[in-house]
Amino acid sequence: MNNLLSPEEVKQFLEVEEKDLDQFVTKGRLHAYKIGGTYLRYRKEEVLNLRQELHPGQKANLSIPWYARVRDFWRFNNFYILSLLLIAVLFFVVVRS
Repeated sequence: MNNLLSPEEVKQFLEVEEKDLDQFVTKGRLHAYKIGGTYLRYRKEEVLNLRQELHPGQKANLSIPWYARVRDFWRFNNFYILSLLLIAVLFFVVVRS
Protein backbone atom coordinates (compact mmCIF):
# COMPACT_ATOMS: atom_id res chain seq x y z
CA MET A 1 0.00 0.00 0.00
CA ASN A 2 2.67 2.52 1.01
CA ASN A 3 5.34 2.48 -1.70
CA LEU A 4 7.44 5.31 -0.28
CA LEU A 5 10.14 5.05 2.37
CA SER A 6 11.70 7.70 4.59
CA PRO A 7 15.46 8.36 4.50
CA GLU A 8 15.87 6.67 7.89
CA GLU A 9 14.11 3.52 6.66
CA VAL A 10 16.25 3.45 3.50
CA LYS A 11 19.51 3.91 5.44
CA GLN A 12 18.55 1.14 7.82
CA PHE A 13 17.44 -1.21 5.04
CA LEU A 14 20.49 -0.60 2.82
CA GLU A 15 22.82 -0.54 5.85
CA VAL A 16 24.49 2.69 4.68
CA GLU A 17 25.32 6.09 6.14
CA GLU A 18 23.71 9.43 5.25
CA LYS A 19 26.60 10.42 2.96
CA ASP A 20 26.30 7.15 1.03
CA LEU A 21 22.58 7.71 0.56
CA ASP A 22 23.28 11.22 -0.74
CA GLN A 23 25.84 9.80 -3.19
CA PHE A 24 23.30 7.30 -4.53
CA VAL A 25 20.91 10.16 -5.22
CA THR A 26 23.64 12.36 -6.74
CA LYS A 27 24.84 9.57 -9.05
CA GLY A 28 21.27 8.74 -10.11
CA ARG A 29 21.21 5.24 -8.65
CA LEU A 30 18.29 6.24 -6.43
CA HIS A 31 15.65 8.91 -6.96
CA ALA A 32 14.40 11.08 -4.10
CA TYR A 33 10.89 12.54 -4.09
CA LYS A 34 9.59 15.42 -2.02
CA ILE A 35 6.11 14.94 -0.62
CA GLY A 36 4.32 18.20 0.07
CA GLY A 37 7.55 20.05 -0.63
CA THR A 38 8.91 19.02 2.76
CA TYR A 39 9.21 15.28 3.33
CA LEU A 40 11.85 13.37 1.37
CA ARG A 41 10.82 9.87 0.31
CA TYR A 42 12.21 7.05 -1.84
CA ARG A 43 10.34 4.49 -3.94
CA LYS A 44 10.37 1.03 -2.39
CA GLU A 45 11.04 -0.74 -5.72
CA GLU A 46 14.15 1.38 -6.36
CA VAL A 47 15.44 0.70 -2.86
CA LEU A 48 14.89 -3.04 -3.29
CA ASN A 49 16.70 -3.01 -6.65
CA LEU A 50 19.61 -1.06 -5.19
CA ARG A 51 19.86 -3.48 -2.27
CA GLN A 52 20.07 -6.38 -4.74
CA GLU A 53 22.98 -4.57 -6.43
CA LEU A 54 24.76 -3.83 -3.14
CA HIS A 55 24.11 -7.19 -1.46
CA PRO A 56 23.43 -9.73 -4.25
CA GLY A 57 23.18 -12.80 -2.01
CA GLN A 58 20.82 -11.45 0.64
CA LYS A 59 17.06 -11.74 0.63
CA ALA A 60 15.05 -8.53 0.81
CA ASN A 61 13.13 -8.29 4.06
CA LEU A 62 11.61 -4.83 4.17
CA SER A 63 9.47 -4.54 7.25
CA ILE A 64 8.52 -1.12 8.50
CA PRO A 65 7.99 -0.89 12.27
CA TRP A 66 4.47 -0.05 13.43
CA TYR A 67 5.61 3.10 15.25
CA ALA A 68 7.13 4.47 12.02
CA ARG A 69 3.83 3.90 10.24
CA VAL A 70 1.93 5.67 13.04
CA ARG A 71 4.42 8.56 13.00
CA ASP A 72 4.07 8.98 9.23
CA PHE A 73 0.28 8.71 9.44
CA TRP A 74 0.19 11.45 12.08
CA ARG A 75 2.68 13.62 10.18
CA PHE A 76 0.62 13.55 6.97
CA ASN A 77 -2.87 13.64 8.52
CA ASN A 78 -2.60 15.65 11.75
CA PHE A 79 -4.45 18.65 10.29
CA TYR A 80 -7.44 16.49 9.33
CA ILE A 81 -7.50 14.64 12.65
CA LEU A 82 -7.35 17.84 14.70
CA SER A 83 -9.98 19.50 12.48
CA LEU A 84 -12.31 16.54 12.93
CA LEU A 85 -11.88 16.69 16.71
CA LEU A 86 -12.59 20.43 16.73
CA ILE A 87 -15.73 19.96 14.63
CA ALA A 88 -16.89 17.15 16.93
CA VAL A 89 -16.40 19.32 20.02
CA LEU A 90 -18.22 22.26 18.43
CA PHE A 91 -21.04 19.97 17.33
CA PHE A 92 -21.33 18.59 20.86
CA VAL A 93 -21.44 22.13 22.33
CA VAL A 94 -24.11 23.26 19.85
CA VAL A 95 -26.30 20.18 20.35
CA ARG A 96 -25.99 20.35 24.12
CA SER A 97 -27.07 24.03 24.26
